[in-house]
Amino acid sequence: MATEVELKLTLDPGAEARLRRDPALETRTCPGRTANLVSIYYDTPDEALARAGIALRLRREGRRWIQTIKRRTGDDVAGLFANEEVECPAPGARLVLEGKDPAFAAVTGAAGGAPLSPMFETRVKRRIEVLGMPEGVVELGIDQGEIVAGSRVEPILEAELELKEGAVAAVYTAARRLFHSGPIRFAKLNKSARGYALARGEDDAAARKKPAAPDFSAKSGAEKVARDILRDCFAQITREQERLADETAPEGAHQLRVGLRRLRTALKLFEPVLGTGGEGARLSETARTLGQAISPLRDLDVLEEEIGELVESGLDAPARDALVAAISERREQERARARAAMAGPEGVRFLFDLGQFIETRGWLVPSDYDQTARLAQPVGEVAGQMLGKRLKAARKRAKHLEHLDEHELHDLRKALKKLRYGVEMLAPIYGGREVSHYVRAIKDLQDKFGSLTDAAMARGWLTGEAALGATDPAAQRAAGWLLGTMTARVVADRPRIFAFWKELAGRDPFWRG
Repeated sequence: MATEVELKLTLDPGAEARLRRDPALETRTCPGRTANLVSIYYDTPDEALARAGIALRLRREGRRWIQTIKRRTGDDVAGLFANEEVECPAPGARLVLEGKDPAFAAVTGAAGGAPLSPMFETRVKRRIEVLGMPEGVVELGIDQGEIVAGSRVEPILEAELELKEGAVAAVYTAARRLFHSGPIRFAKLNKSARGYALARGEDDAAARKKPAAPDFSAKSGAEKVARDILRDCFAQITREQERLADETAPEGAHQLRVGLRRLRTALKLFEPVLGTGGEGARLSETARTLGQAISPLRDLDVLEEEIGELVESGLDAPARDALVAAISERREQERARARAAMAGPEGVRFLFDLGQFIETRGWLVPSDYDQTARLAQPVGEVAGQMLGKRLKAARKRAKHLEHLDEHELHDLRKALKKLRYGVEMLAPIYGGREVSHYVRAIKDLQDKFGSLTDAAMARGWLTGEAALGATDPAAQRAAGWLLGTMTARVVADRPRIFAFWKELAGRDPFWRG
């Protein structure tokens, strides 16, 4: 049984056209070819094979029928799919259910004697190119066609980069050479999973649901936990960069920025395990740069939310509308810049580099002879130390709290975010109410800091010669009203910050129990 490893990306017509013309195809090791493929997927009426992680298909290639059995070997991660695969001839398009490979027994065992019948079909025209990369050989398949389940039909337009020989890094090298602009759309589901969803009548939201958070225990290996948390960060970033590209709702920019911050926190949190510097440090710095490109858009979303509450407090609607118009115009400019940052060369390369770093264990250092032991140790043995560092950093920022200026308070708020993200990431080790209460205490404190941060942000946008709506008296009236309201909130919240911090700092950290 062979292991199939492939990176799948969903295309739009423009991306497909660019891909077919890309100069990187000149690295082909043989002339390209085109194939018309019809695949029929089989299962029991109650989908017993799908529940067992098995895909069984018959594929017609020209005049031949080939049977393939695929079994999942692990989690599917942001477009990267790994399966054990067994192929054999299927003369007359008849299923072959006996053979020496354990895959045949897995099919019959999962079916349990129930009849196997067609569930859905895929019909694609595939352009095939075989590319030589420094790390190995990669087959590029550009698929255009459809999935058919009864009367339901769903289009297929995607690229598959399948590793034929060599190291997994080869598929990411090929991706970097072939895809120069985004948004990059990593496939959430393979054709089999999409076919089952179509046969069930599920919509995209049901079929492409958000993956579950990592689950582990104190005995889990530290490297595996780090990998799973980094995968979770990667999934959030890839999901939200698509959302930013496709939607105008504020949540996309906000959650993308959160994902980038969570990634940086995870890389820092697991430094005692993975090591410092190197590729991880470079990826963290790129995440910071991309986050800075998105921040202005998020700022303007927050400003508009604040203004929406002012009419009830007495601000006249014309003034509000004038400032909203000024903010909206600038926000569209910042949205274009944020999208360009994620879809530009740096953003695209970052996604492929991060995927490769996680899936090829990019933190390994051959000259670090102690690294193997650090990676294998139970995460419970180092989790307390990692969280303790985050708490120590926050306490250092909180010294002489009553005398900190707004910039120093902002630094403290960022340290608290890192502490909270760390606690949330490692929460499965501890469980119980103590963890949720601790997170709640941090969030309450962050909320009070939020009014200070938002007020400072608003002053940056609404004052000075370059202020939004600076030439419109009505907009300036709304700006003054907004700044006054936010300043009043700061006056009320600042004393509460001291009280909330004392409450948090006085807690005995649950990880020391």
